[in-house]
Amino acid sequence: MKPRAKRAVPGAAVVAGLLILLGACTTVQSREELAPDERWSYTVRELPGRDGRLRGELSFRGRRTPLYFSEVVVGSRRFTAALRTTAEGFEGYREDRTFEPPEPGVSGSSVSTGERSRGWYIAGLDQRRPATPAEWVWVRRENLEAWVNPLRIQAFAAHFKLAEMHEAREPRVQFMFSYGHRAR
Repeated sequence: MKPRAKRAVPGAAVVAGLLILLGACTTVQSREELAPDERWSYTVRELPGRDGRLRGELSFRGRRTPLYFSEVVVGSRRFTAALRTTAEGFEGYREDRTFEPPEPGVSGSSVSTGERSRGWYIAGLDQRRPATPAEWVWVRRENLEAWVNPLRIQAFAAHFKLAEMHEAREPRVQFMFSYGHRAR
């Protein structure tokens, strides 16, 4: 009987090992299904209580990108800022479906380790450097153009003191009057 008991134990160990492996495979599969989407998403939603007003939102990994930029280029898609106005019922980022990305230009040096750790470098849309990570996006605000790591957008905005853009406003006009007294 002892030899049979020894044979039963290795068989039980093999079955237990297979169950552990199957359990591990199931666990890995469920983790992959639950992993967050690491891609950009663009949604247009209706604003509550605003009579059909719409807002376009751009998100990376589920985190909304604030309206810091007048243009954002993600891969081959361009999004432009639409400011809140009374005439138009749209605000936020709007996708430009007519956009055709420029041919990538060769701009000499590749991205340095300092620029990589900082998360951005200043360059035009057609000046993407070699070894720029694929997830980096191009942004523009007035005369500031850069390639930016999406995880470093907040730090980029803080460094350049960019405030979030809101509604369109009339430009402020200041007048300066000069009064003087003439002696005769």
